[in-house]
Amino acid sequence: MTKIRRITTGLLAAVLLLGGGGSSVEDVYARSKPVVLGYYTGDSQGSLERYRPYMTMLSTDTLNADENGDLIGFVPEKTVREADKFGMETYALVSNYGENGWDGEIAHRVLTNARAKINLIRQMRETVRTSGYDGINIDFEEVRPQDREALNRFVRDAAAEMRRFGKKTMVSVPAKTEDDPENGWSGAFDYAELGRHADLLQVMTYDEHGIWGEPGSSAGLAWMDASLKFAVSQVPSSKLLAGLPAYGNDWNLSDPDDRSGGMLKWTDARALAKKFKTPGVRDPKSLSMVLRYTAPGGDKHEVWYEDAYGIKTKTRLVGTYKLAGISVYAMGMEDDSFWKALRSGLSGPAYGPSDRAR
Repeated sequence: MTKIRRITTGLLAAVLLLGGGGSSVEDVYARSKPVVLGYYTGDSQGSLERYRPYMTMLSTDTLNADENGDLIGFVPEKTVREADKFGMETYALVSNYGENGWDGEIAHRVLTNARAKINLIRQMRETVRTSGYDGINIDFEEVRPQDREALNRFVRDAAAEMRRFGKKTMVSVPAKTEDDPENGWSGAFDYAELGRHADLLQVMTYDEHGIWGEPGSSAGLAWMDASLKFAVSQVPSSKLLAGLPAYGNDWNLSDPDDRSGGMLKWTDARALAKKFKTPGVRDPKSLSMVLRYTAPGGDKHEVWYEDAYGIKTKTRLVGTYKLAGISVYAMGMEDDSFWKALRSGLSGPAYGPSDRAR
């Protein structure tokens, strides 16, 4: 799976009283490569105002396509203007997220129906032009493997239309370690072909594990490393962004359906660790933290989350593979400790063989 829009928190985390995480940014991050892309959702305004100096790019996650190629949602016009004022490159994200989550049928229709495809490309173009965006971010997920060539053609045609007006095209792609065209989740994404047409590929190196499956890291170091190693074998590294999560997950091991578990914001995880007076233990392979606790009522929980050390180390992979930069999903979940760790990772040495041997 990849990013989850509807955020739920674990039973215990829901009752914690959290601070605002509003520490001021001490230093302005240098506005040069590697770039730092922040994902903006409806809960991100405060984060943008506090932490914008750490970012060079912004992608607003507020628009979805329907099966006719019409855009649904809104453009946060004030936010786009502010980001432009501060010198940030802005992208309008368009997804196939429907009423019941990621919708492969919506993707199929807009990729294979000529009328819907032309309509969507036209609406994306006009949205980018009239709202002052620098480009589009195409984030289609649950795309069927049989739509692989249709997705290639869609990105080719959308990118050509964007270039006509001096605009850029970014494509968000699921992380993978090999190209299996039959894979139900990632098979539709032909890195090499998409990379020929897009200006940037945002590799979603998060959601390695999630509440849909067994407990584990959202972005394990070994998995990220292997995913990026494959990505740079298909696409020039200068076109690639690696994704980092500003969240973890809380599994209720006592609930077979895990209805009382869920995504856990960076700030919630830190509050949980503070409540129990322990950060848990570090998993040696993923470098993520694991915290186990018993909730009121007796349910056993297992939490996997990121801390500053993990974020700093995983960010160093940008240098290892000479990537264009890093992306963060999503603003509004984090505090200043997240951004300071990310900045430290980008300014430090690349992650290398000597680190892997430890």
